[in-house]
Amino acid sequence: MGNEDLRLFDNEDIRPEDRADTEREESGGSGRKSRANTLNDLTGTEWIKATKSWLVCDSRRYHQNRNTELHPARYPEELVAQFLRFFTKRGGWVLDPFCGSGATLVASLEESRNAVGIELSERYAALAGGRLVGLRNGRTAEVLRADARQIASRDLWADGPAPLGDDGLPRFDFIMTSPPYWNMLRKSRGGVRSTHKERAEHGLDTDYGESEGNLGLITDYDEFVAQLGRVFEACGRLLAPRKYMVIVVQNVRVPDGYVRPLAWDIARRVSEAPGLSFQGERIWCQDSKKLGIWGYPTVFVPNYHHHYCLIFRRDD
Repeated sequence: MGNEDLRLFDNEDIRPEDRADTEREESGGSGRKSRANTLNDLTGTEWIKATKSWLVCDSRRYHQNRNTELHPARYPEELVAQFLRFFTKRGGWVLDPFCGSGATLVASLEESRNAVGIELSERYAALAGGRLVGLRNGRTAEVLRADARQIASRDLWADGPAPLGDDGLPRFDFIMTSPPYWNMLRKSRGGVRSTHKERAEHGLDTDYGESEGNLGLITDYDEFVAQLGRVFEACGRLLAPRKYMVIVVQNVRVPDGYVRPLAWDIARRVSEAPGLSFQGERIWCQDSKKLGIWGYPTVFVPNYHHHYCLIFRRDD
């Protein structure tokens, strides 16, 4: 490969007349922000670091709040913050269609963004809403108790906090969420002492419950992917043009002894949605999880300490 091939591709969103100005500001090492940056508030150096394809994020406060620990599957606010800083500017609007314990909303307020969360469970909606008290500081954040499958319904947003467009629907600057990993939480972990079993012993939730509309209750894998795909297709309608959606998900090993490629099937299905294109992924690694003796001493079974943060963009 010659030197002429060792180049970075230009950002397609930067106008030709802005490129020289952008290069001067970033090459000087001053840490200034480019005037051509319409996506975020980062400097060039910060931008480069945020595009690394993997990151380690182990939250110090992850197990410090008994209420949030009741929720069986959370991601840390610090993870959300990293994506917020890259995909939004201060004051932007953020949506989480499966808001759970409210990590996306909490991080949004801490990063001076506005946010709306959709949550099916009355219990988790109350938990998430309670976490927002005292954090708003002039920003807006609200949890709407609803089924994510109705997320593009005008009735849902008629009295909601987000500004509405001419079609009666809001347009968000960023969407980030982690949906149910199929029915994984309802499956046996075998005979070993797993975190799942420890949660049960301590009276903590081990799944999302029996609420009508809970996608984690769907037993047929293909039907689950289809319904989840329709939710994210509807989410795409709520994204502003050229804005991004991040879906945090993991492949799932089933008791029958093989892995369902859930992350890749979701990437494929959402890529088929009109106006949405798959832009790549960042891999979130967890370095503080316990190791389980899965499969020993005869079968390979991975300890999953990573999740795929799938990144999509609305192109129209």
